Amino acid sequence: MKQNIFEKIETILKKSMITLGLILLLLTWGLIPIIISSILKIDYQSMNAILKTIISFFNDLCLIFILIGIYHKTFFRDFKNYFETRDILKNIFTSLKYWLLGLSIMVISNSIITIITNGTLAANEEAVRNLIDTHPLYMAFQLIIYAPLTEELIFRKSIREITNNKAIYILLTGLIFGGMHVISSIQSAKDLLYLIPYCSLGFTFGYLYTKTDNIFSTITAHATHNTLALILYLMQVIS
Repeated sequence: MKQNIFEKIETILKKSMITLGLILLLLTWGLIPIIISSILKIDYQSMNAILKTIISFFNDLCLIFILIGIYHKTFFRDFKNYFETRDILKNIFTSLKYWLLGLSIMVISNSIITIITNGTLAANEEAVRNLIDTHPLYMAFQLIIYAPLTEELIFRKSIREITNNKAIYILLTGLIFGGMHVISSIQSAKDLLYLIPYCSLGFTFGYLYTKTDNIFSTITAHATHNTLALILYLMQVIS
């Protein structure tokens, strides 16, 4: 009995370390081109913006392929079960239903926070909008494809393997997901308020994953959310 407990603890620790490693990989992956350029003694900063964007694009693709490679068995199984069945419309409806729930909580909490902060945007949101202004096509790829795939495989898939307890899982995935979107761009104590909307979306996606056991349910919800946010921002800029 004691051996079984120790084995379970060891398994949890191993899987936790894998998840932590993947999170760190996601956070630092953008530095890979700079590091490689430094090793090759190439002045990365002197490159023109178009070349940097192209390099970043292929760098992002590499991380996507790495993560798909790690979870290839369940990734392709989930793809088939989600898109290549008669239940595809039902699957998409389920994703959108829970996304709307998370969006509603996010909008309400954001509205309250906006009043408290006198209309100040979350630092993460402001940084994304600035990048959209300068690199719209690349950011469309980042928001609609790169972020949903990498973040769902890391924040939803890898964390799910740590625990079978649904409540603990939803709490973990929501807090980590929200924290990674806020903590990295904190400029003042008020920015911590934005943990509420980001975590609420993370909790919802986590709950959705426990309901469907299919990573494409949350990838679809995540991609839908980012696509809508991008369209609304572009409409605002155009008008």
